[in-house]
Amino acid sequence: MTARRRLLQGILATAAIVVVSPFTQLINFFYRKEEGKAQRQKIANLKDLSPGSYIYFSYPQTGDPKVDNDPFRQFVLIMTSDGQLRVYSRVCVHLWCLPSYIPSRGQLICPCHGSIYRNSDGVAIGGPAAYQPYPTNALPMGRIEVDNNGDIWMVGVEGRIGYGREWRNVKPEDLVKRV
Repeated sequence: MTARRRLLQGILATAAIVVVSPFTQLINFFYRKEEGKAQRQKIANLKDLSPGSYIYFSYPQTGDPKVDNDPFRQFVLIMTSDGQLRVYSRVCVHLWCLPSYIPSRGQLICPCHGSIYRNSDGVAIGGPAAYQPYPTNALPMGRIEVDNNGDIWMVGVEGRIGYGREWRNVKPEDLVKRV
């Protein structure tokens, strides 16, 4: 009886490994490792922007087009109609589609399910993302610095891309630093 039990346990353990092993890479996809060190990367110059304009870019850039086109590296730099600078992840916190910025509305709108984000703070105000609980209802924001030459540098990300950001305790203007 003991030998049978050990044989059955061995078979069940092998079957469990065979069933679970194909999904280990999927786990790595959903639980991406955070970048160890924030990279300082030039995005644009203030001369390149006017109120209501925007620029799409990838961060951190590697120079490899395959890596740089990863949706989880896509961001948008926005100059709001009142001249404020904002950087948001383009990964919707609902189901990870890429929202587009619509300057005439002053909003980021997700084409997949219609989630709408304010350009002032990146908080969802419409669509399914607006019904998600805090803090999973706001786009992660880029931390930026503007130097004396008007160059705009991204120096990090506030929040977790695809998951959201604590937005009640951090004001968007706190993420823009003049150096």
